[in-house]
Amino acid sequence: MPKIQIANTEELTSYLQEKGHTKKSINSRILVFRQYCQWLEKERLEIHEIRYQDVLEYMRQCKLRGVKQRTIQHYIGTLKNYYDYALQAGKITNNPTTHIEIKGIPRQQLHMVLEPHTLHKLYHHYPNESSEQQRNKVMIGLLVYQGLTVSELGRLEVKDIKLREGKVEVPGSKKSNERTLQLESAQVMDIYDYVLQARKLLLEGQENPLFFIAKDGKRYSISGMMKPIMRQLKKIEKKVENANQIRASVITHWLKKHNLREAQYKAGHRYISSTESYQQNDTESLQRDIDQYHPLG
Repeated sequence: MPKIQIANTEELTSYLQEKGHTKKSINSRILVFRQYCQWLEKERLEIHEIRYQDVLEYMRQCKLRGVKQRTIQHYIGTLKNYYDYALQAGKITNNPTTHIEIKGIPRQQLHMVLEPHTLHKLYHHYPNESSEQQRNKVMIGLLVYQGLTVSELGRLEVKDIKLREGKVEVPGSKKSNERTLQLESAQVMDIYDYVLQARKLLLEGQENPLFFIAKDGKRYSISGMMKPIMRQLKKIEKKVENANQIRASVITHWLKKHNLREAQYKAGHRYISSTESYQQNDTESLQRDIDQYHPLG
């Protein structure tokens, strides 16, 4: 009997590293992948000759062993990673896991979505009398119009703001992609005032490449700076929960206006699945999920 081909876990490890997975995530997925390879060997199946029906059988056997649906979802996510790699490497011509979704795992709304007019109100109703308030208002604008994360606000430098072009260049990180986003006209004037006056007053002669700075240019925590901002925003609109909710609302509205890939770019997501998860905030998408059928249902 011919020996069954066993996949090299080093290939999957390298692929996951390239995609930005953490060491913990990689170790977990490699463990799952090895278990899958053991199942293939037991069933005398070649890893690169697997069909959609074979994957369904693997899922069925996992379910018979008492594996929970959420855990099976993690298993399938790992197989998708491997077969995406195999497709990219030319080892296969079709990914057998592409159309597989796990039914039976409750999908919940990420946040209560704030409507565009509410996001607009948060920006325009925020006071801007002091230097710190002017700084805060610029931060709010980048939250409600460009959907930046708090950590991205903290990493922005002066060179990233392109006022002449009316754009902001958001640096990438291990978790997000870099992108260039258009500023709203009202933002441009507020940013100009912040750069010309408020920021200089906050610096008091100190040097600091970061765009958002604390008073006297001292070292600061961006999350600490956000606390008084969120308190004020909750006074303006009681539905406000946190900065994550604001970003989720922005991305949800992008998905209604733009295609998935464009929304992914604007959000800075490294993976399209990250953008897709925000479709949970759309009640129409939730209803479609309910109506979908899957063999494991």
